[in-house]
Amino acid sequence: MLNQLKRTSISNSIVSCATLIKVITLRSFKKNKFEITPEQFIILDALFDNDESKDLYQRQLGILLGKDRANIARLIGILEKKGLVEKISDSNGRQIYRISVTRKGVEIRNKIYPVISEIRKSYLHNIDYDELKKCLETLNKIKDNISENTKLKI
Repeated sequence: MLNQLKRTSISNSIVSCATLIKVITLRSFKKNKFEITPEQFIILDALFDNDESKDLYQRQLGILLGKDRANIARLIGILEKKGLVEKISDSNGRQIYRISVTRKGVEIRNKIYPVISEIRKSYLHNIDYDELKKCLETLNKIKDNISENTKLKI
């Protein structure tokens, strides 16, 4: 019984934290009248942070962000229409695209990033590095256990 309570409590805490982070982020985006959503920002940020070439394949973005192909394709389509990313056709002739952030995309990302940074500081303010590191390690183990036991990959 105690073991079940611990598992339920952990999963409820994870869901609650994710929901609260999503809510405060959405509120902040609305307050600042940003022209993209937090979900779209995550794509720009991932492309911006990619050290190699600033280009990633759609599939790589999906794996990196834990999103399925349809969701990634939809988000990239929206960002492409807004002129924030561009698809670069792969040379092998198939419908495989590298995604690159445009100059306008970099400007939008750089405008939003300080706000995201402040949001993160607000919910991490009294957590030291070692606690955060251990938390991330534990969450990754939980994710790996789920992936291993269900064959779901994120």
